[in-house]
Amino acid sequence: MGIDAALFSGPKCYFFKGARYVRVTRGETGPGTVDPGYPAPISNWGWPSGFGASGIDAALYSGSKAYFFKGNRYIRVTRGETGSGTVDPGYPAPISNWGWPSGFGVNGIDAALYSGSKTYFFKGDRYIRVSRGDTGPGTVDPGYPAPISNWGWPSGFGANGIDAALNSGSKTYFFKGDRYIRVTRGETGPGTVDPGYPAPISNWGWDREFIVVHFKSLLKVDSAVQDFIDDQFGAMRDLFTRSRVDVRRGSTEDLSGDSDLDSLLALDVGACLLGRPTEEHEELFAHRDGAADTDLVIYIVQTLVGGSGNLVGCATHPSGKPGAAVVVTSSRWLLAHEVGHVLSLRHVPRTPTTNSDFLMWPNTGWTNVPPDVSTAETTKMLDSALTRPDPF
Repeated sequence: MGIDAALFSGPKCYFFKGARYVRVTRGETGPGTVDPGYPAPISNWGWPSGFGASGIDAALYSGSKAYFFKGNRYIRVTRGETGSGTVDPGYPAPISNWGWPSGFGVNGIDAALYSGSKTYFFKGDRYIRVSRGDTGPGTVDPGYPAPISNWGWPSGFGANGIDAALNSGSKTYFFKGDRYIRVTRGETGPGTVDPGYPAPISNWGWDREFIVVHFKSLLKVDSAVQDFIDDQFGAMRDLFTRSRVDVRRGSTEDLSGDSDLDSLLALDVGACLLGRPTEEHEELFAHRDGAADTDLVIYIVQTLVGGSGNLVGCATHPSGKPGAAVVVTSSRWLLAHEVGHVLSLRHVPRTPTTNSDFLMWPNTGWTNVPPDVSTAETTKMLDSALTRPDPF
């Protein structure tokens, strides 16, 4: 486990591993939160054909520019805090353009670190410090290359080199294999390794679980139904990503033209108890075209008959056919609530009343939105047989 490169980008940080990357929203310290939709393929950056298709070696923030290094070539990109930006004309270019001392980084580098008016480049057990602006190679400071041991890291960490470096305000992070250190420092000098480091890279929480959700509608998928699907999916995706569950969009199928299903528009859900599907559940949930065994299918119907009160969602499903039935409603986190049930979550107690802050409140009258998912509920979802690992 480990990463290949890290890129500071204001409130966002990017971490690269092989042909994928994650984007994280964070402050100067702490792991932050992986944004919805990540990991994503590195091809999203749209680099010139043949550059970095299978991964990169290093990334460098440099004001309005970002540099990406792979082997003996690099590219310069004009970009903001988010997005891929635009590769500047004339790139990829040979890494020799940087004019580093003979023998250093001629075939590539391991890591790059922005540090205000200074930039550091690492290769094996050596590094150089360069005085430069946002663009151009700058000038290698006297006395470099120097041994990486000058940084005074804890014994055994990075002695033969590092994988990535990340500037983060008053903190700097260095990564090697499955460990990392956090250092308090200024623009120059090694700084001081913070207490408690090295620490395991797993602390960043990049490893995710994922589910795939499909939609099948007995109502005509007009603009209103499509808006409902989009809004419900987006709210669920954004909420679950905080629990390290990546919700991926599957297919959408319009079943309104199948007259054989008209009798299921008012779906009999019985008592709406998990493990006790009705005959109509069995009939409707048999329609799973395009869904894998562990994928979830959400059926949109006109009304739900049964249960208690004004039922707008029911997660009862036949064995081996995970999913839920819902009606079109303005309750934005209805889908997340029902999928929570499918992933083994149960209702929170009605007392104390502050429990209405939680997603699994027995009705859609959430007090504070977006609703909360507890640590215990997160663990239960990650332990579900329906969430699948997506290691990064």
